[in-house]
Amino acid sequence: MKYRREIIVVLVVFLLCCTLVACGSGEESSGNFGGATRATSGAGNYFLLLGDNETISLSTYEDNSIKEIRTFPISECSLFATDQEERVAILRSDKDSVILYEIQTSKEIELSIPYSIKPKAILLHGDNLFIGGAMHEGMGEEMLIQYHIQSGTWHQLEIPENLLQWGKAVDDLVVNDSYLIAIDNIVLPKFILFYHLDSANKLEFSHYRKLKSNGTWETIRQGRITPDYLGLLSSTLGGWGGCYEHITIYNNLDLTSSFTISIEFDWESVIASDSYTINDFLLVEDTLFLAHRSRGLGVFEIDDSYFEASNPGVNANKISYTQFENEEIIQLTLIPNEPKIILTIRDASQNVRHEVFCVQLGALMNEE
Repeated sequence: MKYRREIIVVLVVFLLCCTLVACGSGEESSGNFGGATRATSGAGNYFLLLGDNETISLSTYEDNSIKEIRTFPISECSLFATDQEERVAILRSDKDSVILYEIQTSKEIELSIPYSIKPKAILLHGDNLFIGGAMHEGMGEEMLIQYHIQSGTWHQLEIPENLLQWGKAVDDLVVNDSYLIAIDNIVLPKFILFYHLDSANKLEFSHYRKLKSNGTWETIRQGRITPDYLGLLSSTLGGWGGCYEHITIYNNLDLTSSFTISIEFDWESVIASDSYTINDFLLVEDTLFLAHRSRGLGVFEIDDSYFEASNPGVNANKISYTQFENEEIIQLTLIPNEPKIILTIRDASQNVRHEVFCVQLGALMNEE
């Protein structure tokens, strides 16, 4: 009976991991990171913040304070992104549609998605909108699609045949100077897919790289990229060995050198709350910031000596935390062109507030 119970536990948590959402030769060398970002594209000053009552706000940071430009309604089925300069995109997965909002003109355009896709990730870059999704029988047939805004054309992006299988998903999208990078998820083995950036045409597939595994039933939820690092947030089910969330950091896009920080979590609390232990993370220069549900803001200094081909584990005790009593950090937002992070904090009554953390000072600025 004990073995049956453990098997059931693993299957239940695996299914939970599959459903939780906010919503070539393969060996070509990809070189260094270049200029890089997760879901934005350049020199703009705009960013999106979660708010109360199922809204997001388009904001800027001026005179040492957050300035709200406009709010947008969202739901639990929404995915959203901004290019920081020209546009906001809000995807409604329950309606198979995307609203594009032009920041300077306030013009809104509603697009119908012409493909069968179960959306998991969205990214705006230049004149392109990218949507990553999951391949589930009867629910989605595409993993990655592109909409070129100026021409109004949709494209299905190539996925290598050996990666096209039930359960595969693109759970996050990041971009550097040269590539759109799609992060594969769920089914082993896992890969990241590289596409040559093109501002005017359908993106061409370049190559893929195999990701290192951190354990049983690993599912990747989020990616972050900077000019120096690629970070991936994932979780594993270890059976009798416990359940862990991992942040794996690579120091090159060949994925040959990395390390992992692992934090244990209780699967029963995850199921009860329908959320994970790590809500969000950021990489800023040589520092990792993470939003822990109960411990608050975690700060970890990255050291070159941690990186090895064997992907060693680094003790999570090296993370220092700033706790927020009876509150939870639900989002971390890097302010464009500023060494500052906005903490989106929610209390037990679901009220949301924001505080600014100065990276250089390593301290809160106590701003709303």
